[in-house]
Amino acid sequence: MKLSKRITLLVSIVLAATILGVSLSLLLYVRNTTLSLAVEQTQRKQQNLSTSFSEMANYYAASSDSDAVHYSLIKLCFSRFADRYSVLMRDGEVIVSGVSVDPSAYVPIDDSAYSDNTPVAVTVQGRNLLIAGSAARVSGRTYSVYVVEDVTDVHTGIRRMAWIFAAVSFGAIVIGAAAVALLVRHSTKPITLLSDAAKEIADGAYQKRVAIRTKDEVGRLGEDFNRMAAAVETKITELEERNERQRLFIGGVTHEFKTPMTGLLLHAGLLRRANLSEDERDASLAHIESQTAWLERLTQNLLKLTTSEDDIEKRPVELPELLDEIREGVEPKLNERGATLSVQCEPQTLVLNADLWRSLLSNLIVNAANAYDADAPEKPIVLSVTGRTFSVSDHGRGIPKEAQSRIFEPFFRVDKSRSKRQGGSGLGLALVKRIADAHGASVAVDSEPDKGTTVSVTLP
Repeated sequence: MKLSKRITLLVSIVLAATILGVSLSLLLYVRNTTLSLAVEQTQRKQQNLSTSFSEMANYYAASSDSDAVHYSLIKLCFSRFADRYSVLMRDGEVIVSGVSVDPSAYVPIDDSAYSDNTPVAVTVQGRNLLIAGSAARVSGRTYSVYVVEDVTDVHTGIRRMAWIFAAVSFGAIVIGAAAVALLVRHSTKPITLLSDAAKEIADGAYQKRVAIRTKDEVGRLGEDFNRMAAAVETKITELEERNERQRLFIGGVTHEFKTPMTGLLLHAGLLRRANLSEDERDASLAHIESQTAWLERLTQNLLKLTTSEDDIEKRPVELPELLDEIREGVEPKLNERGATLSVQCEPQTLVLNADLWRSLLSNLIVNAANAYDADAPEKPIVLSVTGRTFSVSDHGRGIPKEAQSRIFEPFFRVDKSRSKRQGGSGLGLALVKRIADAHGASVAVDSEPDKGTTVSVTLP
């Protein structure tokens, strides 16, 4: 489709949407105003009728009147103010009515003299009615006073008005579209001069720019064209960066799933093969449920952490409980490596994202377990908390000085052959750094080859 036709179509759509929106808004305003006026009039009419009837009837009625006299008086007083749309009832019995509709079937009235007389819209035998009613007391007796207004003509007038609005809107759209087509065709003729440059950019030469230096519309269009090309190039760069973040997220999720999945597989295997007591079986099921819930929360947190710039959600966390969960989660990995964990922490409460912080510390402990040498003298991995500083220390191989500045880079591994045998992906410490940054925390590494490593994370 030619550019002139495309612009004409788009502008015509906008014009049509605007005209239809304005017309519809006006129509709805007129409709609502008209119906509101009819409702107010019906409500006011019923209120006046009920008030006038009850005042007159109470004025003339006497307690000594017989039922026949009272009944005649009631009919006389009501007829004095009523018209053919008015209905008077008592205990479901019609006393005076000029309509063929039983209003009590649509607006039941209790014995309260202060009943709400807001009209109710109903459709009966193809007629649109407004029914308003309230209770009126005369000499201790309760009567139901109704007004049944036929507003079918009002609805008919609204529909007729809608057709008129539609016809006027259609005419305005046709005339406006024709005018737009003429103006666009005249204004876009010089655009053909940019056709060759546009084809080159369409073929992938996003760095292509046009050199048009005139000061007229074509010159301004050339400048806009160049800005558009730059925006396209920038957008492609952003998409590539987004794809890279998504790739890192997938790798990060895979890496983070290893620790809880190990525990899940262990307990699932126990449930399948071992002859467990009921308490042991319940404990395994509870562990599986806890680890599964953590996986779900961890996935959401990692997705937000790696794809969004928004602040993560932080809440007060009791450290002893969090550290117990971490110990339980990394226990299968520690057993696999023949390592032990010593936790040193004073009870305290810190504000952080528990799931992400659990992932951070689990990563540090698992990395320490991977560095553990089973042939060396047994020394536990130490997780200590001092104030707002968390430290994980091991007595493993250590990290060379030249590599310490790069260990938080994604996919960087100090010993690639050993990491490959142990299933490492080079994402664990990268996620540690990302989680720490999200909390505004600082990370420090103190390591010496063949003596061990201490990684400290300090909250602000």
